[in-house]
Amino acid sequence: MKKHFYTILFLQAIVMGTAYAQYQSKTVKVKTEEYEGTVEDPSKTYKWIKAGKLGESKGSFQGELIHGKVELFTMGMGGEKEMVEKGTYFAGLKDGKIEEYTFGNLENVETYDKGELKEIEFYHPEKKVIDHKIVYNSPSNTNPRKMKITFYYVADHLDADKKPTGKKLGGRLEFEGYQIPNGSTYSNFYDGVYKKYTTWQDVETLRQEGVYSKNRRTGEWKTYYDDGVVGNVQYDNDLVISEKFSKGGQPFTGVVKEMSRSLKSEVATFEVKNGVRDGKSSDVFRQNDKKEWLPTRIVEYSNGKAKDENFDFAGFLKSQKILKDAAYTQECDSKGSGLLFLDKIQYTDKGALVYFQTVNTTFVNGSAISTAAPGAEGGFTAYDLNTKKTYKVTKIFNIAVKPASQSSAYGEMATFILYFEGLTQTVKKISFVEGDPENPFVVDEKTGNTTYNWGCYELITK
Repeated sequence: MKKHFYTILFLQAIVMGTAYAQYQSKTVKVKTEEYEGTVEDPSKTYKWIKAGKLGESKGSFQGELIHGKVELFTMGMGGEKEMVEKGTYFAGLKDGKIEEYTFGNLENVETYDKGELKEIEFYHPEKKVIDHKIVYNSPSNTNPRKMKITFYYVADHLDADKKPTGKKLGGRLEFEGYQIPNGSTYSNFYDGVYKKYTTWQDVETLRQEGVYSKNRRTGEWKTYYDDGVVGNVQYDNDLVISEKFSKGGQPFTGVVKEMSRSLKSEVATFEVKNGVRDGKSSDVFRQNDKKEWLPTRIVEYSNGKAKDENFDFAGFLKSQKILKDAAYTQECDSKGSGLLFLDKIQYTDKGALVYFQTVNTTFVNGSAISTAAPGAEGGFTAYDLNTKKTYKVTKIFNIAVKPASQSSAYGEMATFILYFEGLTQTVKKISFVEGDPENPFVVDEKTGNTTYNWGCYELITK
């Protein structure tokens, strides 16, 4: 057990009862049983000292407000110091850079302007490298609050003997968006410019760029492939309108190659003729038992159209008569690789299309996502909570079906669609669960920990 002592260094303090006028841009009267006075802004959190104890409160203060440089430590039983917080305060409000530590390791660095959070950098406490960063572009009292988020993966580059070369490898993904309250926390939405980079031996390469609108891809998206080939996809509300491949501004014919971070091995290849897919599209390369680097998924195309209808969502959508759209934008349970969002349910004359988005917020060096095929064990099921009737997923679009899987970079969003034949809008209370909806738990045999299956639970349809 540790005892907590705080060392506080401050340049100037404000006496109890009043925040001096020279520090105030807005004064608000506050009255309690112990104290009467004014504070600068009732929406901000103040840190103060009273009777030798450190305290903080929203919209009020007691004792003396901290002003100036601050260093807070935790003292262990052995007398060792562990940094807790380091930064500066202005009239009780965080101002400038504030470093926060856990067990003496840097956890995040926040940037404030007199109590207003402007930017926050999150660090891996053990690795001591940045994890992700949020820059706020609108005031804290706006809802939704605009922001820009950057996710980082940084690691040492190793030579053939597994020794560090002094250079770095990794990736960087940045997007504009906004943040809205979600219970005691917040949900982040992609809305604006999106860019994805990889790094190899300190050289950063732009791999993809586009624009999101409320978590949905829109307009022109570009992917940069090997040998100067550019893939250009046009989206309308996340629906692919067209896909073209070019080189030097001209339609490309040949094999398009998507390369690994090191640019030495292929992760996907597409046979292309006159700028469109024509022939085999191979991806999700994996090393087999013979140590051969081979694709785990191959799809045949003819003049830009997939021969397998499971890879032609636009064509399938034309066969459905849309009756009603029910928008949700609801955050559901998380599983392994990251968060799951329910975007909307689209009821048709034959069933229901359910649109999901998943984001890898867990694995900094990337993850693999997939789901079970329709009719297979562990596949998605729609569960009517009133009648206990189940609807098995009929078709799956835009996500790898096991045994194949698709890569997801740190912070990357993937959108997929599930079709449930026979599911109608008469079902008012429903769950969408991967696996058994009546027993939606996974028990880790090694640890005994229990988690929910991937899904959205107990939705009230509109």
